[in-house]
Amino acid sequence: MSTTAPIKILEDSVVAISSRQISSAMGAEQAILQLDSGKYFGLNPVGARVWQLAAEPRKVSEILATLLAEYEVPADRCRADLLALLQKLQAAGLVEVRRE
Repeated sequence: MSTTAPIKILEDSVVAISSRQISSAMGAEQAILQLDSGKYFGLNPVGARVWQLAAEPRKVSEILATLLAEYEVPADRCRADLLALLQKLQAAGLVEVRRE
């Protein structure tokens, strides 16, 4: 797992799933094994959708726009939940983050 400090994730950040994982869809959910730590992670259907969107490097703002178009959720809550999820995924070494 990377020893560098995590990058604060903002809407203009670009995220992509890490190459240091193996993942598989489990119905509407996602199961992920982080290869360096050996830890398993599970994502609910909305988290799995975020994972699918991050399969290609993508701005957080693009992921947010897609989620807002697909789910009936207040924008502020969606933004907060998305940023919190991405921070957790980054801390676990499952996504890589860069600033544009």
